[in-house]
Amino acid sequence: MATDMVVPEVHSFEQLIARAKERTSSSRPKAALAVPSAPEWLQAFDRAVKEKLVEPVVVGDETLFRKMTAASGIELGNAEVIDINQPDAAFVTAAQIAARGEVDLIIKGRGSMVDFLKLLLREETLFKVRGRLISHIAVMKPERYPKLLFLTDAGVVPWPDLETKLALVNNVAGFAAAAGVDSPRIAMLAAVEAIYLQMPVTTEAAVLAKMSDRGQIKGALVDGPLSFDVAVDTVAAYSKGITNSEVAGQADAMVAPNIETAIGVYRAMALYGRAEVGGLLFGGRVPVALANRWDSVASRFHSIVLAVLAATN
Repeated sequence: MATDMVVPEVHSFEQLIARAKERTSSSRPKAALAVPSAPEWLQAFDRAVKEKLVEPVVVGDETLFRKMTAASGIELGNAEVIDINQPDAAFVTAAQIAARGEVDLIIKGRGSMVDFLKLLLREETLFKVRGRLISHIAVMKPERYPKLLFLTDAGVVPWPDLETKLALVNNVAGFAAAAGVDSPRIAMLAAVEAIYLQMPVTTEAAVLAKMSDRGQIKGALVDGPLSFDVAVDTVAAYSKGITNSEVAGQADAMVAPNIETAIGVYRAMALYGRAEVGGLLFGGRVPVALANRWDSVASRFHSIVLAVLAATN
């Protein structure tokens, strides 16, 4: 195990924002805010427009949108608006115009995540790309951890099998590179570090670690099974006898064994770990910025920044 933590050049949301601004200095991606009825999303969207990260498109109830922006003093009067007053139809339309190349990213406004995914993945939207997995990637900057942590999947894949976990690894590695973290150190999370045949999660993690060792996984260093504490704390790793890992104690990313684990880690970090957060869907026609209902305006802005980085890579 490396004795000193390797901290990538990009290790904060401030640097992610700066990177996004560099990418959009000459040409801004078109961003479609679908169902724009959440004040927090309007504020985050307004900031992204003012900071010249995106060209605004709104897909939703125009009357409500104009009323809310006027009441909030938000300057989005020049936004292109596709007037659709039915939320489901607005989500489908946003996916369809993305598939046609008319927008470069989507921002999911107010509405159920489950319902949104069902609509997004309909065959007629053409949003899904053949041979590619659509997954949720969260990015967190914990107060006490010196670098960003990428986490998957807290939103789309409930119980990934081995093949799906490989796709999750490739997605998070690809997005990390777009964000400026090359060759991320990816921990395959499990309850324990030992390999037990009666615990398939541990054997699948070990298979992926061995594939990484043999160069079958490109653009990342993968190890597992690793518990959360071992993944991010060198002392915990040493105390449990993990002394020859390039990932343990200094993970850049984590692939959770199931959606419950991923959601638990993400919400604990966001609510109690004083972590800055953001999240997106990755692997479809365009990236989709996402937020929880309780997310702050800053977190929603971070999600837009992540989607901009993915769209402009």
